[in-house]
Amino acid sequence: MGASAKRGPFWGRALLSFTCRLRGVDLMGKLREIENAPFRSPEEIREKQFEDLRALLAHAEARVPYYRDLFRRLGVRSQDIRTWNDFIQLPILTKDIIRANQRDLVREDVPLEKLSPHFSGGSTGVPLKFFRSHEYMVASDAGTYRNMEQCGWRPGEMIAFFWGGNDKLYAMSGVEFELRQFARRQYQFDPFFSGDAEMADWARRFARIRPRVILGYASTIARFAAFLDSQGETIGGIKGAFTTAEKLYRPQREVIERVFGCKVYDCYGSSEVQNIAAECPEGKMHVNADFVAIEEDKVEGDGPRPFLLTSLQNLSMPFIRYRNEDCGYLSQESCSCGNHFSLMRLEIARTSDNFLFPGGRVVHGEFFTHLMYGSDGIVNFQFHQTKLDEIVLSIVPGPGNAAARAEKIQESIRQIRAVSPGHPIRIEVREVESIPLSSAGKYRFTRSDVNSTGAPVERETTSSS
Repeated sequence: MGASAKRGPFWGRALLSFTCRLRGVDLMGKLREIENAPFRSPEEIREKQFEDLRALLAHAEARVPYYRDLFRRLGVRSQDIRTWNDFIQLPILTKDIIRANQRDLVREDVPLEKLSPHFSGGSTGVPLKFFRSHEYMVASDAGTYRNMEQCGWRPGEMIAFFWGGNDKLYAMSGVEFELRQFARRQYQFDPFFSGDAEMADWARRFARIRPRVILGYASTIARFAAFLDSQGETIGGIKGAFTTAEKLYRPQREVIERVFGCKVYDCYGSSEVQNIAAECPEGKMHVNADFVAIEEDKVEGDGPRPFLLTSLQNLSMPFIRYRNEDCGYLSQESCSCGNHFSLMRLEIARTSDNFLFPGGRVVHGEFFTHLMYGSDGIVNFQFHQTKLDEIVLSIVPGPGNAAARAEKIQESIRQIRAVSPGHPIRIEVREVESIPLSSAGKYRFTRSDVNSTGAPVERETTSSS
């Protein structure tokens, strides 16, 4: 085990290693492999990145039908890509291309049932289905561990993980849940159920589990910090808070740092391309060059540029020059922190409103998007909370099983009403031809007009253009 990993708590590290063996994952081995990559020279980093890129292109040409056909149409071979300038001549991969060629973008030598299906949205609002391998997620977890080591955290120390629950977790008994979290050294707090009563319970659990880092949804961590602040409480012993999955606002950063007495490290990733970038102790965001190659798309104007991402670790469904519709800037500046990965600045990323229900329960917007992903016969959708007890569910129907679509809608309504027992929620379902984008040109699966205390909400008008 690497030198930094050795400094973790003995029993915590032993439990983590034991659970990794039970799950058949070599998380610590992957961490050792990547741990020192950011501290190599810029030249070594760039050379290794291009070496990994060429290996990815060769793999895609040999095993992924879409890319094999693409190279044939272009009249080139992957081995002809010898410089970065050669690489940027390849076509851009868009969400529409992925939807139209989904199966051909998956490597043909691995059965689909051995991969995990996932879903994501974007500025178009049309959910995107893609596949990830077990190995890719282990690499992603190792990348997250490396990000967290910046604050002095070591493997085996407890992580407070603010992330949405799932049916598997909800089916566990209380004892099974506690044992799982304790053994994995990652205690999950569910933003899908996060009103004042839940957060009061979270505070009690924090005192019991004594986490050393916080990781998860930016808005939920900030809301929890604001709740503790309103009670006159602070929590010590936290080495760093790592926010992700949504836009982090300055007031959120400030309340997290004040209440937990630690630095906030904003991280950038996506469902499709994991572990893209992370802030360092100097507050600058470094691109994880061993996980992703990132470019600015060439567009007119002086504003933020759309990013083109190439995932270097995902061999099961390669994303090569993928436009994910997030925007920002790449920088040639250096950083004094010792990390020689290049710098970037994120300007536009996904936002997701929290919904406040009668009785005080707060539910993170991702709860609603998870209800609809993978639905047959639904092109896109939006949940819009117009009043405390009213939600408009807009559906753009598409080809598919109408009965399955109706069943999915009714099941979603049932689950929404179940989060606020004893308080009737009126849910109006509308079938529409399209759902307008915001004035910033982004699509939002969830919108709430209800003033929920805690994290600030970005307010935008919508535009049909």
